Amino acid sequence: MDPREVVATLQRVASPPTAPYHEWRALDAIAVELKRLGLVPARDAYGQLSVQLTHGIAERTLVLVAHTDHPGFEVTEVAGARGLARFRGGIEPKYFSGRSFPLIAHRDGVTDGARATGSGYVHDPVLPDWSAGYCEIASERPLAVGDWAVLDVPAFERRGNELHLRSADDLAGCAAILSTLQALRDETRPFSVHAVFTRAEEPGLFGARLIAEDASIPKDAYVVSVEASNSRYAPAGAGVVVRAGDYHNTFSNEAERYLRVAQERLAEQGIATQRRLLPGGTCEASAFVRLGWVATGIALPNTGYHNAGADGDLVAEMIRLEDLLSAIALLAEAAVAAGADEQEEWWPDVRVVPEEIRERLARSASIHNEEVSTS
Repeated sequence: MDPREVVATLQRVASPPTAPYHEWRALDAIAVELKRLGLVPARDAYGQLSVQLTHGIAERTLVLVAHTDHPGFEVTEVAGARGLARFRGGIEPKYFSGRSFPLIAHRDGVTDGARATGSGYVHDPVLPDWSAGYCEIASERPLAVGDWAVLDVPAFERRGNELHLRSADDLAGCAAILSTLQALRDETRPFSVHAVFTRAEEPGLFGARLIAEDASIPKDAYVVSVEASNSRYAPAGAGVVVRAGDYHNTFSNEAERYLRVAQERLAEQGIATQRRLLPGGTCEASAFVRLGWVATGIALPNTGYHNAGADGDLVAEMIRLEDLLSAIALLAEAAVAAGADEQEEWWPDVRVVPEEIRERLARSASIHNEEVSTS
């Protein structure tokens, strides 16, 4: 992929503000990108987008899944231009407590946001609609219940190979899938890919759970969650991470096989990848695994995960361009590997124990047993 095209796609997709239950601007940007690729997306009953791209007859279908929300505030009580707002998602209380922080307040269906300030954060976790706590919000214009707010940090800013985003988690994952679809348009080998863009991941993996519960993707497909996850567990700049599991679950070895085949092929081209267990959060692969699907995941190392800076400040998230390019290459090659039902290079040589080894072990066991019986 041309890095300039990849960055341009990322900027268009990641710039719109988004929050749980208020993903419409991000979804609309994704729909525009799909149409740019000549693909017509379908919307399910919950507003989630999906599309399919195939070539030839594939042995196995991959479903690439990314979510369109990012932690943010939702206004629950109002009095003019002031009110209370619940934080939808997870963050350590120290990043909000005892300070004021800049926000941009939005209203669905209204184009322009309004500058606002959050303060007086109270850590008060609630379930099942996960919310870490709430704060007071003061806006430059009147608020309404159902308004929502995002942190006032740069939506997109490039500094060399560093890509600073308000919502890398997970609009960068969405952009990676879109660029993968673009890369696959000219692929001549067989493959079958579904792309799914979900909602309300941050408060409870709800969009992915609905897809799994409703079986709205092929049951025999293998799911690949595409995330931007905490770089504390895998360094940024060392390539995309093949994710063996997350905080709660270990993923499917069988689904991961195609990612490992892709890793082998990319290594021959000098394209870096990593493989790690990433316990820094729970991703959508967990929802699919727990609900009976064969699923795995990949992750872009994300510095400033959930906008939490190393020094306690609220910051833009950061991914590196080389990791994004690595992710696109990995997903495209994995789709082809699944299309041909490929095995890793080492496995055919060890899958069946050679007959001479079988005979040697059996012969030595027989001699040993005979010696034991006569001693």
